[in-house]
Amino acid sequence: MLDFLKLSATYQQALLRQVVPFWLKHGRDEQCGGYFDLLSTTGEVIEGDKCITQQAQQTWAFAWLYNTLDGQPTWLEHAQHGATFLSQFAHTDTLSCYAQLDRRGRAVAASTDAIPDCSVVMAYAQLHRATGNDEWAMLAKQTFTGLLQHRDEIRAEQAETIGGFRQIRHLSEPIAVLKTVLEMQPLLSEETWKQALDGVVQELLNEFVDRRTDVLREFILPEGAFVNTPEGRRVNVGLTFQTASYLLDFSAESGLPRTGSSTITNRKLATQLVGWCLRLCEQAWDELAGGGLNQYIDVKQQPLLFPDGRQKWAWVQVEAMATLVKCYVYTRQPDCLKWFKRIHDYSFHNFPDAKHSGWHIAVDQHGQPLVSAKSLSAVGCFSLIRCLAETAQLLTKCEPIQPRQTGTRVLH
Repeated sequence: MLDFLKLSATYQQALLRQVVPFWLKHGRDEQCGGYFDLLSTTGEVIEGDKCITQQAQQTWAFAWLYNTLDGQPTWLEHAQHGATFLSQFAHTDTLSCYAQLDRRGRAVAASTDAIPDCSVVMAYAQLHRATGNDEWAMLAKQTFTGLLQHRDEIRAEQAETIGGFRQIRHLSEPIAVLKTVLEMQPLLSEETWKQALDGVVQELLNEFVDRRTDVLREFILPEGAFVNTPEGRRVNVGLTFQTASYLLDFSAESGLPRTGSSTITNRKLATQLVGWCLRLCEQAWDELAGGGLNQYIDVKQQPLLFPDGRQKWAWVQVEAMATLVKCYVYTRQPDCLKWFKRIHDYSFHNFPDAKHSGWHIAVDQHGQPLVSAKSLSAVGCFSLIRCLAETAQLLTKCEPIQPRQTGTRVLH
């Protein structure tokens, strides 16, 4: 039997003594604002541009920590530092977001999807919750409205397009939209919120999920058509766990009544999500390399043609652990804990840096760091902070319910 409270304390310590101190000490760009996207193993700055998504996700992470845990003022200050930079430089005149800025905040790349906008909206929403400042709420709502309109226009154009080049859609965008809609609940009317939520949930479950195999695909054609290419057959392990986690949040927070058919619907969805996660553990676990979840699998079990497919990334492992514990809390499926413990043992053996603060970003098949960095433009602190904190909290809900006692009698 797992000692859930001891495990919870382990995750809290990893978060508060290893991960958070690294970003507080090394993350901020005091001269130009915002954060450094590229940091070495020891926290030294690697010169480069600033990705809007990473800037916003770090802002969100520390504002969320402030709102969720014990409200350390340094966390809020760190979040405000990033939000100020975003409000000054992240937007066009119409409040759509750029993809990338240089260090000083000058735009160097336009956005090709809604992910930067989603990340910025989430950051503003969390900061409004932390401060009560209506300016952040206004920016969140205006940016959110713009991103939904832009997505609707693009999807309408794709539906009307006949012929031409292949149009590929990626799972990361609707995942980001789903998380953003969940974050925006306090700032939207119930009707607006439910309409946006239902739209993106249906997009995920009816288009990205293959109904025949119940597999969540990473790349699809418009309206969910399958593309038989290495990319089209690829299942992204980390994104699948992240999607399952957000959909479980949707089940809990959608505001649906907890009686009648909605209870059945939520239970059915939770069972489906647990199925995804357990199958993925079986298929992605790399027993020959000593454990760890690979980044990708091929849905048709054809040779995987991606050189990084068998690398072990910290963000993938922590997304898996947090989601498996969440699945257990919802369903009490014991296999969730079995896999959680297996991934936990691998992760805590390989990713914490024994010499410096922080976690290694990725390791090879021998457990050695892949890159001399703890932050990249594509991977920052978002999953580490969110998943370590969520796992610590969820583990406290895993304790079995003890029978009530009166004197020496056990009441059944």
